Amino acid sequence: MKRKDLTGNVYGELTVIKYSHNDKKTRSPKWLCRCSCGNEKVIYGYALENGHYKSCGCKRDIKRDKGAKRHIKQDSIGGTRKSALKAKLHRGNTSGHKGVTYDKQRKKWRAYIGFKGKQISLGYFDNVEDAVKARQDAEEKYYKPMLEDTENERI
Repeated sequence: MKRKDLTGNVYGELTVIKYSHNDKKTRSPKWLCRCSCGNEKVIYGYALENGHYKSCGCKRDIKRDKGAKRHIKQDSIGGTRKSALKAKLHRGNTSGHKGVTYDKQRKKWRAYIGFKGKQISLGYFDNVEDAVKARQDAEEKYYKPMLEDTENERI
């Protein structure tokens, strides 16, 4: 069967430049295409003709980045993300408490808190209970007013 020549055809943002090769398994022809952004990508002919590809993926990346920026803007108060305040513990956490780690060099527990894009050190402690207490006090000081403000906005 003779291969249909797609050279020069435009599919969305993609322009077919030339035949590339046949896929070894399916023996379907693949075509080298240039996207309007300048990227080149090799794509199956049937995928082009059936509208499965409209760009090299650059449009998807732009849409994803806009969505991520919008989410971060909606999720943050003064540079602190609300969802991070209620997030689960990181799987590598060994203390069992958010913002509390053991410093092996100093042989002490370290407490810290993230606020407005900065990490604030709350000190080093001989026992984990004191470090957890320092972290809880800092949450009351830094996070509680923010969370109360967002609750009031919803009412």
